[in-house]
Amino acid sequence: MPQFLNERDRSALARLRDCMTDPKLTQRAQILLLVDEAMSTADIAAAVEGTDGQVRYWRREWEKRGIDIFPPEAQALLSSDQDEPVSSLGASIEDASLSGNGASPDAVALPGVGEPRRALSLQDAPGVEPGDSMAEAGRKVLLFHFERMLLNEPGARLGDDIEGVHDMRVATRRMRSAIRLFEPFFKPGRLTPFNASLKKAGGVLGEVRDLDVFMEKAQRFAKKSPDVNLTPLFDEWQVRLDVARERLVHGLDSREFDRFTGAFDDFLTTPGKGARPQPDPEDREPYEVRHVLPRLLYGLYEQVRVYDDLVDSREVATLHALRIELKRLRYALEFFEEVLGPEGRAVIKEVKALQDHLGDMNDAEVAEQILRDFVENEDRKNSGMPRFMRQPDVSGVRQYMIAKQDEKRRLIDTFPAAWETFTREDVRRNLALAIAAL
Repeated sequence: MPQFLNERDRSALARLRDCMTDPKLTQRAQILLLVDEAMSTADIAAAVEGTDGQVRYWRREWEKRGIDIFPPEAQALLSSDQDEPVSSLGASIEDASLSGNGASPDAVALPGVGEPRRALSLQDAPGVEPGDSMAEAGRKVLLFHFERMLLNEPGARLGDDIEGVHDMRVATRRMRSAIRLFEPFFKPGRLTPFNASLKKAGGVLGEVRDLDVFMEKAQRFAKKSPDVNLTPLFDEWQVRLDVARERLVHGLDSREFDRFTGAFDDFLTTPGKGARPQPDPEDREPYEVRHVLPRLLYGLYEQVRVYDDLVDSREVATLHALRIELKRLRYALEFFEEVLGPEGRAVIKEVKALQDHLGDMNDAEVAEQILRDFVENEDRKNSGMPRFMRQPDVSGVRQYMIAKQDEKRRLIDTFPAAWETFTREDVRRNLALAIAAL
């Protein structure tokens, strides 16, 4: 079986490992050298104090880009005593498989590792003004979150920090919410293709993010309950997480995603593109932010308050629908926070607290069902076998499932009090004062 590295690259990576002061770059070189020694992914991750995802990622990137996965200043360390520059022996990205095992005609060339695929302005806020048309306000909001999505793409791709996936997914969700909000102010169908691409990207990001969260919460439970064995559960989730990460990277590397980001960038940086024509002044039709926003925000608030009579029902499906309405209200308030009065920030805080309560409840509900399915599946496989022969032991998973049931019940029981806090008079007053600034 041929070795992963040739002699020249092996020597170059050893030099980089020994000479670089940046621990992340040192770790990167060490991963590749250990891959060359045919160590398992898990053993390499343990040896470099990294993750399985990092090992797979850097192997795949080496096969695509070779030495270019290191920044120019690191590569400069190699030029002092070498007659020839270090080769970039990985296949070109057009020929490299996303899994490292074949060709992928859908791959595209990307910028340097760790760099966004385009230059970003990264403004502190969208820059919405009261006199903006709603279409141009929407363009500013979408561009602001589009840049956040691109900013977090390298971290999501690498996977050594779960917040990269989280932040990229949040950006896609906010853009989809913004499209829903601003779509009436654009020509019919102009935002539809972008929304479809964001939905697809959010789906693969969500698979990874959800598993990351499940793993993190289960690990916290295991630390507090050292006698509980969750190893069978972690093993299965890790397999699923590895598959989900491969799917995510494949999606981000695809020509489809590259075309989407290029087209969306052009759309968002071209004022007036796709917007409905501004109404004739004689028609007196509201289209500026200062004229449209009060009605819009009060409408979203009304959609939340229609649940007044349903909160005590404690039905999970009802509370989940309420959570979606709260999210839409919160995102709208955040999109326009610049033009609202200072009280708007206090309202956002109240909405977020209630949304988080329902989010934790939803997470507990989903986790409980996943754990139940896991236990029932293992029970079916072990059916009819003597107890001492049953594998694996899922008693610990069953205990964790019960803990999740208790958590969900507690959050449902305490929700009416949280709702009462949210609907108090000063929250309504703050909303009115925030809007009055327009």
